[in-house]
Amino acid sequence: MAKLDRLKKLLGIAGSEQDEVLSMYLDFAKDEILSWLYSGKKPAGVTDVPTQYEATQIMACVAGFSMRGAEGQISHSENNISRSWKYEDMVSYVRQHVFPYVEVV
Repeated sequence: MAKLDRLKKLLGIAGSEQDEVLSMYLDFAKDEILSWLYSGKKPAGVTDVPTQYEATQIMACVAGFSMRGAEGQISHSENNISRSWKYEDMVSYVRQHVFPYVEVV
């Protein structure tokens, strides 16, 4: 199953109205994973996240999409209901779930 389809299932989205936005989330998560994984020095020929990080890419999108409309919000309370998130954004999700490659200099 394609990543976009898996992401849509997790978010409970049917139809294709939000495909472009969700694809952008997947692209941003991919870029961040590759940048973090390779310390900004992505090897030539690498065009997608390694298989072991596909779930991380999708879940980073779920984390980011779930905060949509609340960008930059520090806290929120309304009618005695308070909301907070474990990860402040997709980048923090990626950086807590992707382990960068290291090399000896």
